[in-house]
Amino acid sequence: MPGAEVSKMYMVVSKWAPKKGREDEWRARSAEARKTLTAIPGVEFMNRFMNEDGHVVVSMGYTDKPTYDRLVQNENGAVAKFMAESNIEDAADWISSERGESVD
Repeated sequence: MPGAEVSKMYMVVSKWAPKKGREDEWRARSAEARKTLTAIPGVEFMNRFMNEDGHVVVSMGYTDKPTYDRLVQNENGAVAKFMAESNIEDAADWISSERGESVD
């Protein structure tokens, strides 16, 4: 609709390095994470792939920045609580993340 304000999705792309000897555990934990996190209202998608360096790249989309802040930045947010409780960093090391609003 011309002139209508469009909400900008907020996206996060994170890079992880599965720990040596714990790759199967990482796959299982990340599969469970995908199932759990994509069921949370406000999480629009979660995809992951292995890059050419052997790192796992995870992309997540949130409805908008306020939703991301509520779910992730707030320690009581559903995503923040899941990440804290899942101990996913036992199986992989977080390397970096890029965050921002969609441009189109």
